[in-house]
Amino acid sequence: MCDTFVALPSVTRDQNVLFAKSADCEVNEANAIVRIPHKKHARGESVRVTHLVIPQAEETYEIFLTKAFWTYGCEIGINEYGLAMGEEAVFTTEMAEEKDGLIGPDLMRLGLERARNCQEAIEIMTGLLEKYGQGGSAELKGNSHFDSSFLMSDTSEACILETAGRKWAVKKVQDSDSISNMLGISSNWTTCSIDSGPQKANWAQTFALPEVPPTLGSPDRQCYTYDKLKESAGQITAATMFQMMRHHNDGYHPATADAHRNICIHAGPQENRWWQADGVMVTDVGQHGVTIWVTGTSGNCVSIFKPVFMGIDLPDSIGPIPTEHFDPRSLWWKHELLHRRAMADFEHLVPEIRSDFDVLENEFLAEAESVKKGAPLEKSDFMEYCFNRSMQATETWIGRLRARADLAFDDASYRAMWQKLNAEAGLTGMPA
Repeated sequence: MCDTFVALPSVTRDQNVLFAKSADCEVNEANAIVRIPHKKHARGESVRVTHLVIPQAEETYEIFLTKAFWTYGCEIGINEYGLAMGEEAVFTTEMAEEKDGLIGPDLMRLGLERARNCQEAIEIMTGLLEKYGQGGSAELKGNSHFDSSFLMSDTSEACILETAGRKWAVKKVQDSDSISNMLGISSNWTTCSIDSGPQKANWAQTFALPEVPPTLGSPDRQCYTYDKLKESAGQITAATMFQMMRHHNDGYHPATADAHRNICIHAGPQENRWWQADGVMVTDVGQHGVTIWVTGTSGNCVSIFKPVFMGIDLPDSIGPIPTEHFDPRSLWWKHELLHRRAMADFEHLVPEIRSDFDVLENEFLAEAESVKKGAPLEKSDFMEYCFNRSMQATETWIGRLRARADLAFDDASYRAMWQKLNAEAGLTGMPA
């Protein structure tokens, strides 16, 4: 379950393109932050995606991704040309591919690697979709498949691409928009693969499974992001996107919520609540170039956004690519020592941690205004500084909470859920 949204220069404070996505995956499905440089490939070369081997492009562009560790593709990404994209699971009448094909994250990475703008990405991705179809498991556990929708933006425009099996529809974004886990294009599409006859077909009405999105909280989440962007028109900044990523409804508690109705998703023991916000990215594309903000961690509300820049390697401090097993060297898993403890006293600890982390994050935002115009060495040093300061702040909180003998889960079902998930990950010493 995920949420993606965009604001174009007509409604942002600094006349830049702001793009954001929160990637929601299974609790132990660690998300990695990865930079892949621009590459040239031999003619006739192949590439293995998640379930297939397909022809490689002769040239692939530099990309920065947040991705589930086990997939070829990504949940969120941006390339050197400022093309940003996020993918959502959608449930359609066409999910009947009998053999393995591409999965949504594959399509998105292929689009980012091979396209310089939205129109090129749509052409490439729909061509691959029609040729290979969508098929194969798209989840770490079990054998679950779904179709995909995509929101993408470049230096000047944004588009929504929705799919149903090998079929697709595109809608151009005006000012700002958002997507969640449901089809949202009706007869307002710009281009569509189905023959509509003399009257434009209603895309969502034709292919959606309307009973599914309410069980996932998708309509509520999409309404929140859409309305919030409209309310903030003219004043939208990266900080606006950060705040939206941490949205919790009034009275929300992860132990008792009935569905994922918040942007900052936390797993719970109820059916259809087995996911959490495992990674998040906000991109800022303007005259300064491309600035990327990532957490590299789960739990948006207890995470710190750090800046990264194209053409510069990630800091060594992020550690190895995480897997589904606890690894204290990995940024993602080290942060889980804080995140999972904070869930044991959600109502009190999240505001306290957020208050502390906001000071640091606001410092990063302010300093980035000059750094993003600077030389590569200045950017590299700033990245290193921000990641190190964030880890220091995180480790301080981990130490405080590790020392609290009273920290425990009050709700029995919620406690049992975390005990099971921690055991599966090999994570010990957590609240009981």
